[in-house]
Amino acid sequence: MSRFIFPFLIIVSLVIPSASCQEENKKIPTFDDASTVEQIETQLNELATKLSGEIKDIEAYKKFLETMGNISIAGGEKILKIAKNDKEQEKGYALKIAGLKALSKKDQLTSSNQKSEHQGKLNTLIGELEKEGKFLLLVNGERFQEFEQSLRQLYRELTPEKFEQLKKDIRQWVNKQPVPFEPIDPLMIVVQFAESEKLSKDDPQFAAKTVQELVAFVNSAECTISGEKKKETLERLEGYLRRCVGSDLKLYGKTLDNKDFNWDTLRGKYVLVKFTASWCGPCKGEIPNMLKAYEQYHDKGFEIVSVYVWDKLADSQHAVQEEKLPWLIISEELTEKANQPAQGQIYAIRGVPTMLLIDKDGKVIDTEIRGQKLQSRLAEIFKK
Repeated sequence: MSRFIFPFLIIVSLVIPSASCQEENKKIPTFDDASTVEQIETQLNELATKLSGEIKDIEAYKKFLETMGNISIAGGEKILKIAKNDKEQEKGYALKIAGLKALSKKDQLTSSNQKSEHQGKLNTLIGELEKEGKFLLLVNGERFQEFEQSLRQLYRELTPEKFEQLKKDIRQWVNKQPVPFEPIDPLMIVVQFAESEKLSKDDPQFAAKTVQELVAFVNSAECTISGEKKKETLERLEGYLRRCVGSDLKLYGKTLDNKDFNWDTLRGKYVLVKFTASWCGPCKGEIPNMLKAYEQYHDKGFEIVSVYVWDKLADSQHAVQEEKLPWLIISEELTEKANQPAQGQIYAIRGVPTMLLIDKDGKVIDTEIRGQKLQSRLAEIFKK
């Protein structure tokens, strides 16, 4: 997936935007002069970054979806015209799909009761690719999202019995999918359910036990995942296990000034670890609350570490300076340049922000600790 499509789809997936774009969008690319796929992706990425940074309200968010949707479709069609191989063709179709999803989202926000014309076009496009047997990984990704949406009601009505049935359904769903397929996605749905307060309240390590159960499934004769996909799936599950409640977490890497990060200096403190990116709107939305917590509890033994993943160094530096962040920062770009494995990869980070609370002994005690939950948890900790 291109660097453009990933952050753009995160923005499209927002239910209630924290921001919106201005009415007038200047310098919208027409792609007339673009002769390579890379040039088109660069123009789209720059525009998406600029417009997403201007999000302020629901009406402007709809304008953003309309603008980026149409431009993405245009970019995808241009790529399909100049594509030299299947990989470039797949990027073209991925952009068209992203554009149609953005327009469908805009339709839903405008009139939830009216059938979306763009959703119909999206279904037709996916159906045509599926019928022709083309780009199965892309097609199956869309089919998985349809499957994922069908589980939302179950999450609201979750019980231990329904969770056991979910695990059976997911295992069957994984086994019937053709190759290529990303089995980690449906398996991680099980983990997300396991993290819910309804299931983990009486057993903080319930999610970790669930991941171990999934690892056993992937390694069993029952599971049809094989070869490289099996290896990748196990690596992702094991990475997630490293950040479940009860796990020992240890960060390393390079700071923004290219110095070695020393995790051991934080032993004896409570640490909030935030995996983030400069382009991520929800990540920015967490900053005021984090600043408040840092001011209240830093002198009492509270620290924050932000790990910038999927981000250019210059963009990370600009974001830190703009927000005046006083805490510790790790750059994945500098870490990888130093030939050290990316932290996002080690801990199987799939989306940002991912926020973990670590205790004085370096153990994870809470996951996805965002918003008011962070304030409540810290008040409870430092009241003792």
